Amino acid sequence: METLQPDINQKRIHHHKLAGSIRLTDRERTILRSIIHYYILTAEPVGSRSLARRFRIGLSPATIRNSMADLEDMGLLTHPHTSAGRVPTDLGYRIYVDDLMHVEELSDEVRLSIHAHLESISPEIDQIMDNVSELLSDASRMLAIILAPDLSTGVLDKVELIRVAAGRIMVVVVIRSGLVRTILLELNSEITDDEIVDASNLINHRLAGMRLSDIPGEISSRLTDEQCKRNTVVRMFLDFPGKIFAPEPVKEMHIGSPRQLLEHPEYSTPDKLRGIIELIEDRDIIVHLLKDRSEGISVTIGEENIRERFKNLSVITSTYRTGNELGTLGIIGPTRMNYSRLVSLVDYTARLVSRRVARNVRD
Repeated sequence: METLQPDINQKRIHHHKLAGSIRLTDRERTILRSIIHYYILTAEPVGSRSLARRFRIGLSPATIRNSMADLEDMGLLTHPHTSAGRVPTDLGYRIYVDDLMHVEELSDEVRLSIHAHLESISPEIDQIMDNVSELLSDASRMLAIILAPDLSTGVLDKVELIRVAAGRIMVVVVIRSGLVRTILLELNSEITDDEIVDASNLINHRLAGMRLSDIPGEISSRLTDEQCKRNTVVRMFLDFPGKIFAPEPVKEMHIGSPRQLLEHPEYSTPDKLRGIIELIEDRDIIVHLLKDRSEGISVTIGEENIRERFKNLSVITSTYRTGNELGTLGIIGPTRMNYSRLVSLVDYTARLVSRRVARNVRD
């Protein structure tokens, strides 16, 4: 299996106006990186003696203490309450992500697991989203989210109609990018197999090659003759074109299980737990957040997020491509997260999703 290496350098986004103006000495860089690694691992404020013992960076506790004070003066560290230990600030994390972080290579086990999952699922968009959101949640131990591409910009390849029960048919919308979405239609009367075949032929002949966003406005002028009006299935398409060809974005988002996220100490109190649950329930705000992301890898940390509910969270996302359309997947969690590994995980998953869909087009 080919190894996909993260490629975030040219895609990285600076979100803090001070980040580009801060210059650290080699010693300060080493100490800041070590503090962040220690804090990510333990969730406890980091003291100079603990740092000297654990990382063996060749500096005395007194020297480390002086550098920690300098880093605090720069706004990269802070100390909670009266604790002698320090924790990173949002700006400290930003400097780390932009300049100090070495992107971790994923283990063969993780890569093979993601690859196997994606190979085993169908190209139907809901199947992709369900599987990838759960897969990312399990692998990251964060809250994983995947937002479908804006299918309205896609071009209709064909529509397939499948009888699933008396008075019920499944509509399979196939887009030229390779993505597929399905909708169940309930009909008020019995339909014959001939009606289904005729409807499929009429719809594909009149609508194939159109952008999905154009179909609701033009469908009535393309399916207006008596042959169309007599067909029960075609009339359903005429009555509900938006439901079939223009799905609401919020319905095209899947969120993975939050159980791993709730294991983090940041959500150990009822107030903090309630905050993350309310966030999960507000799907509209998450859709807007993900739609604002730039193409490629994007990392926003704490106060950099423009949405108030995300001010104590970090968000790592990547876009994935389905033909000419872009979707977004990523993770949300506390600012104390393993950026090195999670950037790699999100990037790798997004590129595998793009390749999986691209293969559907070739096949």
